Amino acid sequence: MKDSYVLVFVTVSLMTGILTGEYLRPAVPVWVWPACLLPLLLVQFAHRMGNGLKNCCLYAAVMLMGIWVHALHEKENRVMLTDAPVSYEAVLLSNPQVHGKVIQCDLMVISNGLTHKVKASILRDTVDNRWQRIHLGDGIRATSVLQEPRNFYPNANFDYVRWLRVHGFRAQTFIYYADWQKARVKLAPLSAFERLRLRALQFRNKLIDRYRMQGLDGQQEAVLTAMTLGDKSLISNDVRNDYSISGASHLLALSGLHLGIIYAILAMLTGGRRYRSQWQELLRQFLILSAIWSYTVLVGMSASVIRSAVMLTIYAIVILLRRRSFSPNSLALAAFLILLQNPLALWDVGFQMSFLAVAGILLFVPLMERFLTAPVLQRRGIRWVVSMTEVSIAAQLGVFPVTMYYFSRFSSYFLLTNFVAIPLATAVLYLTLLFFATSPLPWLQHATATVIGTVTGWLNGSLSWLSALPGASIENIRINHWQVAAIYIIILCVYRIICLTLHPR
Repeated sequence: MKDSYVLVFVTVSLMTGILTGEYLRPAVPVWVWPACLLPLLLVQFAHRMGNGLKNCCLYAAVMLMGIWVHALHEKENRVMLTDAPVSYEAVLLSNPQVHGKVIQCDLMVISNGLTHKVKASILRDTVDNRWQRIHLGDGIRATSVLQEPRNFYPNANFDYVRWLRVHGFRAQTFIYYADWQKARVKLAPLSAFERLRLRALQFRNKLIDRYRMQGLDGQQEAVLTAMTLGDKSLISNDVRNDYSISGASHLLALSGLHLGIIYAILAMLTGGRRYRSQWQELLRQFLILSAIWSYTVLVGMSASVIRSAVMLTIYAIVILLRRRSFSPNSLALAAFLILLQNPLALWDVGFQMSFLAVAGILLFVPLMERFLTAPVLQRRGIRWVVSMTEVSIAAQLGVFPVTMYYFSRFSSYFLLTNFVAIPLATAVLYLTLLFFATSPLPWLQHATATVIGTVTGWLNGSLSWLSALPGASIENIRINHWQVAAIYIIILCVYRIICLTLHPR
């Protein structure tokens, strides 16, 4: 392997350390890891050692750092739970959602000066309906048992308990309708990040109300809210299923696709091509990234949006450094920074699929371009079709093993889905910017909302049609993590063979 991929190796070493830390927890004391790390770092300053040995020590040091970071994260977020009911104050971090006889919401529990996130189910009262009077950002006083999270389907590949840990939840609870009351709760114990996120989500609710005032169809509004503001709570199970079967689930979760489109829009509005002056380009990228990160805060700073914003920030730095393209090293740097901040992100399905999709694009699109060089394929309209095909296939090569592993499904018409869904989704994002820009002109804003509803309706209808086609998806696929690893090894071996064939030594 080439030294030019050193950041890739460093990031893989960090991941290996985090995986090892997960396996060892909490058997080894935290202080052991920095004690082992120090000698390996000192080796880097030795003058008589070969570069090969230094590199091995560097990767070993990064691996130990991964174990250490994981151990520190677990120590900081460890919560001692008992089987006895406890009284506490809490702040709602999400809007309550009705599920049968209960409402479900996320709570930030404040107890003895400490805070921790809890998944809560509150039994609905059918007399006073007090549950209808609590919303995102409200405080409650409650008494309940805070329990260790449990997996509902132990034999499934998706680990719900680990998903909760990845997203910061440390307990779950059931609250009887008589054991809580609405109350004013001080937000001082919350971190600055949580307070900012809470206020951003409250402002997002006001924007959602702006959509609601336009009288859009229920599922048109639900999909629009998910695609532009990151709130998927209004989407029906039927629509979710249509998007999943057709291979368009990524459109419903704010991610790199959405922020990439927004980045492209802002880049076009600020001049399109790069400026000749380095300072002008620096100012341009600063303005674009300021807008991107402001949007990230606005939609609640979810892990997927932060991840995409980090990747776009690194992409902007690549442009400022006048590098030719976003490279595997750039992708590895983004993953490294995210894992340092939250090592448990390694088990986040969104993290895995985002980076695997981009890795597939970085590896396979240049390879496909080597074969698709006929002059007729370079014509403007045909080139767009070819590029969309290349990116879709490359991204699918990166993610289909984990898609089958977690969701037991393979979408047969993913390529056709992308040709239909991505242009319509792009149009929705463009129109949404116009919708908010026309706020001073209500009649024009309403007309824009009508067009948005029509385009969103086309999107929902086309994906519903695709999902109903014969053979739209292969269901009930059962593979384990070893088989996933084997598929990726085969893909990489085939990739390597093709590369060696094209560039024989």
